[in-house]
Amino acid sequence: MKNELDWKKAKKLCRLSEADIRMARELGMGPRGLIKNIPNPRERWKAPVKAWIRNLYEDKFGRRAPAPKPRMVRPAAPLPGPPEAFFEAEFYQSCEDYGPPTREDIAEQNDLMQRRQQNFRLAAEYVADELAKFEPVTKIVLMGSVASPLKQEVPPFPKFRRAGQPAWHECKDVDLAVWLTDLTILNSLRKARSKALALLLEEHEIGVAHHQVEIFLFSPESNTHLGRLCTFNECPKAKPECRVKNCGGEKFLRQVEGFLFNRDALSPDNTITLFERGVTDNEDESIPF
Repeated sequence: MKNELDWKKAKKLCRLSEADIRMARELGMGPRGLIKNIPNPRERWKAPVKAWIRNLYEDKFGRRAPAPKPRMVRPAAPLPGPPEAFFEAEFYQSCEDYGPPTREDIAEQNDLMQRRQQNFRLAAEYVADELAKFEPVTKIVLMGSVASPLKQEVPPFPKFRRAGQPAWHECKDVDLAVWLTDLTILNSLRKARSKALALLLEEHEIGVAHHQVEIFLFSPESNTHLGRLCTFNECPKAKPECRVKNCGGEKFLRQVEGFLFNRDALSPDNTITLFERGVTDNEDESIPF
């Protein structure tokens, strides 16, 4: 009984839904641990407990938690009045549970997306610091939605989608462009990425999976796109992805079937330079938080 009271307290203080509670239980978390991880106002880099749970759940299980089933109001006694009256009551109950988002829902969603972008930007810095330790790495650039100001879009969540209510864009992953002169160090770069993300989790309790950091590799001489840094710990891994033509021709250099890199992604307006060999810290751009 006491444990259930603790869960109710954690649900209220952390502003969690039933789906969030189910995810936390599956992850082996306890209610007191969730309460301890509520960020204080000074920890603006720290995601809300709700986002923390969802990120860890997706990293571990590779999927989002199933949406909760709609609650139906069932009378204990025989239906009073005509059947259509009962179904009308069910309809309005459903609208109350799954109606348009409130101002609090919109503010919570926007805050979640902004914190997610901040967490991903910090992850990009950590990974860049580790990769920059390798001499063949000459330049590292952050690109994509993590590097650009967030745009408004209608999220795929039912409340927002049905109402056509926009919110800030959700950053799915971190996209890094890396120029290097030696492809034989790719396995070391792969390990450096994992090391950086483990350090991020230890120091800031921000969980970002290694497969959420996509590293696009380029040749400094020709400035051509060579492929991506593989996320598997073996090359080849005997996975369907490994059967793409030229994938693994150079160990841990991944090729994606039908993929063509868009050079507009490297536009100065859409990127942030995290590291450039030979450029001092004062001259290099820093990530705006």
